[in-house]
Amino acid sequence: MAVAGSFRKASRQKVKASIMIEGIQGTGKSGLALVIAHALASAPDKIAAIDTENQSLDLFDGLQSHLGKEFAGFMKVDLTKDDGYAPSNYDLLRKKAIEAGAEVVIMDSISHMWNRSGGMLDLVTQASKSATREYNAWGTDRNIKEKELIFDLVRSNQAHIITTVRSKEKFDMQKDEATGRSTVVSLGEQQIQQDGLKYEPDLVLRMVSAGTPSGTPPVALVLKSRYAILEKDVTYEFDKNLLDSLKKYLEEGVDPEELLALQKQDVLDAIKEFCDTPAKKSLWTQIKKNMGVQGKAEDMPLVLLRQGYRTLTED
Repeated sequence: MAVAGSFRKASRQKVKASIMIEGIQGTGKSGLALVIAHALASAPDKIAAIDTENQSLDLFDGLQSHLGKEFAGFMKVDLTKDDGYAPSNYDLLRKKAIEAGAEVVIMDSISHMWNRSGGMLDLVTQASKSATREYNAWGTDRNIKEKELIFDLVRSNQAHIITTVRSKEKFDMQKDEATGRSTVVSLGEQQIQQDGLKYEPDLVLRMVSAGTPSGTPPVALVLKSRYAILEKDVTYEFDKNLLDSLKKYLEEGVDPEELLALQKQDVLDAIKEFCDTPAKKSLWTQIKKNMGVQGKAEDMPLVLLRQGYRTLTED
């Protein structure tokens, strides 16, 4: 059997950022997205934003960031309920932004493509009206393509991609074995988006506090990082030094094979986390069988792992 390809010397290559910022509404996600975008772009007019938040990004025009510079000159487009928040609409606008010369594309926010009018859950609801089972509603040709787009939209080899995601605090009832009483406990913040999407970007941040025009930098906790300069579970101030370091790191690049290995490990971790019951483990085994995979998940190529995980997490 002939094998295509040849050996090459390992080298670092430039990479485009794939950054996700999550947080409860009003915590400063949009501001941090703009701050990072201005740091990465060669000029303000090389930034393009897809605004789903009732023209909220317009409010930044002319305001000062914590660096003392005005947010001005960036391109933006409004995606509204009348357009519909289907992932394919985000994809269309992202393509137009890159064609217009955007070096950085902000999507603020991508929660809308999940739970708003015309978004993924709405598309499934519409399909379920003619489907015999809810599973079939997820399996229509359109809905399969739309769901795959959700995962593909968070990165591009043509532009830096920054997405914001709304989160909400989730609660549950837990019984105290000593007293027999049930109490409400917090399960922490959870993204309003497709389960497992947080494993796709290279950097996932959770807002701690917003920046101010008086010079206070935005603060965020790193939930996941494939960038060596930012450590998981560490809180950072996104001041000028850190923003400059991030830009330099991306320009110097990383070994693409190392980045792919990290991406693969993240998908494996996501599958392990999801398969927390015998029923889910059995479902994963069946999915692998349907895909013609007999060995371990660790031996599967990344493209098949992603395909299997998306099938596994279909509601």
